[in-house]
Amino acid sequence: MKKVICSAENISKSFGKYKALDDVSIELYEGEVFGLLGSNGAGKSTLTKIMSGLIKPEKGEVKFFQYELNKHYEKIKKTFSVVPQEVSCYHGFSVKDNIKFFGLMHGIRGENLKEKTEYLMDWLSLIKFQNKPVQELSGGYKRLTNIACSLIHDPQIIFMDEPTVGLDPGLRRLFWEKIKELKEMGKTICLTTHYLDEAQVLCDRVGLLMNGRLLVKGNPPALIEKFGGYRIVIIKLSTPVSEEHLEAIRRSFVDSQVESIGNTIVISFTQPHSLQKISLLTQWLIEQHYEVTGSVVKEPELEDVFINITGDMIRG
Repeated sequence: MKKVICSAENISKSFGKYKALDDVSIELYEGEVFGLLGSNGAGKSTLTKIMSGLIKPEKGEVKFFQYELNKHYEKIKKTFSVVPQEVSCYHGFSVKDNIKFFGLMHGIRGENLKEKTEYLMDWLSLIKFQNKPVQELSGGYKRLTNIACSLIHDPQIIFMDEPTVGLDPGLRRLFWEKIKELKEMGKTICLTTHYLDEAQVLCDRVGLLMNGRLLVKGNPPALIEKFGGYRIVIIKLSTPVSEEHLEAIRRSFVDSQVESIGNTIVISFTQPHSLQKISLLTQWLIEQHYEVTGSVVKEPELEDVFINITGDMIRG
């Protein structure tokens, strides 16, 4: 049984007439990556700020290790950290001085501070920029410096708010690798993102927020199986399929949509045993003297889950 080390229970928060969160509950298990998903304005950042003590809810409570955050903040504050979307370190300081400063703020001194600073700069590929003012770095390396400053006190729980927004593909992959490595170290990570491919790759479980309400939560494969809808297969032939053969395919794929567009057959169907049926169909087409020139299988993804539940595309 996995251990719950942080929970938000029945959280509600309004800003004037705007209901940012409406009775939201989530839990974070030890050593997992939990993804908070949703478009901008869904309530992800508000929930993160409440769980990290930056703002207070109107209703509900946050617990760390069964201690209430509002009552025991001083006791538990060193167990977590926040990596905000905005750069929160000092732009005029060098990378190294920023990390050391945040270390000093957490009471780390002497050789221990030096070792932790050197380790984080090396681990996050910041060594070559160590003496450069943060204001001279690219957006991606500013965020890496943000992470280093947030990890200097070795927190057990890390809240990351949209950490890869606007990053180039290379730095985005680097962030992904570092998040995976943090998980391997036993850290618990709460990741807010509207990149569903990111969540599908990184997260053990996800929660889908929309208009301040938690619509669903669970692990990505289970959610995809339950809400992902249809698998789509595209088979390309050298010549158009005959109407007779098209009708035969439709009879074979009951409760599926089968269409012929030019030299292409498009089939959308439910998931169980589907790949086996596609293999048999390909063999059958060859036996009917069609030349199969290519095929593509589009699997359901978290994006499909979001669309099927909300009726809309996720928006940044």
